[in-house]
Amino acid sequence: MYLKPSLFIFFFSLLLLACKTDPEASKITQLEQAIATKATPEAIQELILAYKNRLQKKETDAPAKSVLLGKIADLQSQNNQLSDAVETLKSGIRDYYSTPSTSTHLSSLASIFKDKFKNPSVATAIQKIYAEAFPKGANIQAIKAAAMADSLSLTDYIDKVGSNMYNEETHRLDTKVASNFIEICELYALVKPEDAKSPDYLHKAGETARAIRAFPRAIAIYDRIYANYPKFEKAPQALFLKAFTYDNDLKDFEKAKMYYTEFLAKFPNDDFADDTEFLLGNLGKNDEEIIQSFNQKEAQK
Repeated sequence: MYLKPSLFIFFFSLLLLACKTDPEASKITQLEQAIATKATPEAIQELILAYKNRLQKKETDAPAKSVLLGKIADLQSQNNQLSDAVETLKSGIRDYYSTPSTSTHLSSLASIFKDKFKNPSVATAIQKIYAEAFPKGANIQAIKAAAMADSLSLTDYIDKVGSNMYNEETHRLDTKVASNFIEICELYALVKPEDAKSPDYLHKAGETARAIRAFPRAIAIYDRIYANYPKFEKAPQALFLKAFTYDNDLKDFEKAKMYYTEFLAKFPNDDFADDTEFLLGNLGKNDEEIIQSFNQKEAQK
């Protein structure tokens, strides 16, 4: 189509005005075009940063932010930053759950675990979660077919993974299977936050994380239980276990004291209150010192 010179000048002026109005959008477009031609790790990383800057803009609404997080995760996966991609997708689900992109994020997570991590156990669990949470989601028939390849329900599948954690040959927890169980339980609660089973699965995930000495992850899980499920019967226990992990496992007695004190202030009549008082009074002491202290108190009676 031939444009008259006056019309060409008009449209070109509009293009220049758009670039001047939003130079950041223009830069993103240029980076996207450059990557479509030649996707170097440096160019991908630059576009990731540009997308992250766009996320900080006040005018970017929730659906747009969720889409941006999906794009960032795709680039991170392309750049072999797989753990970052997983966390980005999780944040998209957690922070923008009500947006249309949530089911897409979950599908992308399944693909990463299946194709990148070569972890069919977690991938299948994600597909089963998807089938329950988004029965009308995109590609639901294919996802259901993959999810039900073993015919187990979602909860039965999770129980099966949990029951396989103990290695009969080594008589120890299989760290890989335990990590899968933790991941699946956390994803269940992330995608089905209102489900009655979610806090219990998180509690089991926290216990498992402590058992395999993944202490920071255990603490993060206890925080989720305590913050998101205050009416859960084991919510007080989550706070106690957080303090105990800092005390017994991480030897961070300052934080242990803070959380033990918080526990006693909020739950003075809990079954763990007496244990907490004892532990608080013996912070930093080894077994010999505790016994010696106990004997001195007995002698003073």
